[in-house]
Amino acid sequence: MTRPETAESATMIIPRGTEIAVDAHGQLSIRTPGNLVLQNSGAFGTLESVHGSIRIEHGVEIEAATVRCAEACYVQGSLTAWKVIARALHLEDTARAHIVLQETERLDVGRGARLVGNFASEDELFVLFSRFAEQLRSLPVYSTRRRGRAAPGIDDGELVRAIADRADGQPGFDGEGEGDEAAAPQPPAIPEPLRFAQTLLERELHSPELNRTSRRVLEELVKLL
Repeated sequence: MTRPETAESATMIIPRGTEIAVDAHGQLSIRTPGNLVLQNSGAFGTLESVHGSIRIEHGVEIEAATVRCAEACYVQGSLTAWKVIARALHLEDTARAHIVLQETERLDVGRGARLVGNFASEDELFVLFSRFAEQLRSLPVYSTRRRGRAAPGIDDGELVRAIADRADGQPGFDGEGEGDEAAAPQPPAIPEPLRFAQTLLERELHSPELNRTSRRVLEELVKLL
């Protein structure tokens, strides 16, 4: 005998062929053969629809390293992603999207939607950061905490240790004055956001999916930071 469903209970259907896993950083990754609809906020490693589309519904906030689908990615809520790969990206009027790298054939942005980022490749990102290196170094400190929690996939203690380790023994941005470090003026401390970005880029360098060109670009970005 099965217990009848109530109005408060929710049903989750996982199609055959769906893969759900946790990556090395503790982030959940979902790969499904058909359409994927997200009705609850969360942080993910990879979200992938092999043959269908991905939809983020109104009021839902999604953070993901990679969003990949064969058809379209529809955003009604909020999406923060390092990379989006899809045939089309649709941002409805209520959508908010922060996407660093976007690989799509078509982009539809609603009148009230907002899109930040939207680089076509790592090369574009590297060139822009190179042109504004001084401005990046002078960014004010911004807390990585949001709603009382750290950024997804980043452990507070681990991040603090990584920042502290990299802060020790750094002679400067350009390595000038190595022969007379005691007499040379000390450069200003690198802002916390750039330390955080540097840690994320170094993690990305260990990804097995990187090709030689992408790895070289990321290495140059880390050196620039």
